[in-house]
Amino acid sequence: MPEQSLTLDAVLTDEAVLSTYRRMFAALARDSGAVVDDPALVDIAETLFAAFAEAGEEWLTHEQMRFACRAYPGDQFDNRLRVLKGLGAIREVFPKPNQLRYRASFTSVVGLMFIRRMMDDGGQSEMHRLLALEDLNVADPRTTGDEARQSAVNLARAFRLWALELITLTTGTIEELREQAPKLWGTEEIARRAQGLHGTILTRWPELDRVCTDLRAAIYAYSDASRRAAGRLADSAGTTRNLTLLPTETWRTFAQTASRERLAAVLDGFVFDAPAPWHDPAAIARAVDEAPRPAPA
Repeated sequence: MPEQSLTLDAVLTDEAVLSTYRRMFAALARDSGAVVDDPALVDIAETLFAAFAEAGEEWLTHEQMRFACRAYPGDQFDNRLRVLKGLGAIREVFPKPNQLRYRASFTSVVGLMFIRRMMDDGGQSEMHRLLALEDLNVADPRTTGDEARQSAVNLARAFRLWALELITLTTGTIEELREQAPKLWGTEEIARRAQGLHGTILTRWPELDRVCTDLRAAIYAYSDASRRAAGRLADSAGTTRNLTLLPTETWRTFAQTASRERLAAVLDGFVFDAPAPWHDPAAIARAVDEAPRPAPA
């Protein structure tokens, strides 16, 4: 792969990708080091899955997989392939000795697609899908009251956690708020659909009024927190309303936390020393004459 100069935008993008992966699999990770620390490792997995899809029933040998990932270093490819085999994402076509051809797991491919959607909009599309499925479930005549109760409890928990995260973003750093900005898109539509679901449950099962009250409170808390976070996000963008411009907090945080090597690589070519100011001597003399003096005792 051609060498590309490291930029601050690239560093922030990579960190945003990794933070999404960490949050996604935190509940399944055995320890804090279980998630990759290099986005290129995920790209290798996607490249392999694309190659398997194109190969069809011919499947792939080890040499063919390496050829498909020839743009990546050999040690990274070997490491990723070993992990994918160990977790079952890539398996032998037939479990027999000296197997030479491998196949990819459908579950792993769908999982990557799900992760990409989570990165694109922070889970908004998944929330829309969840609400659509729950609408169908509570409208189904075969749905029981216990199932409706569990649905309302799960949604209330999700909205409360979402509201708490948005509240934290409202009072946190601008960098984190901008990173999580996709979570603020389409919040009114999500709240509207959730309120419709709440109305359906309460109409069909009036005895679930207490559970529905908790759900309604969670929806309102989510709506209020999203409006406050969106307002702060708009204020941080300034008069240009351009969220692609890096705020000053980002530069300050990066300068305080980056290593000397990374700081030198990212800021190579930038000039921060402003030219020495030039003041007219007459203006300086006039400023001295007009400066206020303390009154004598």
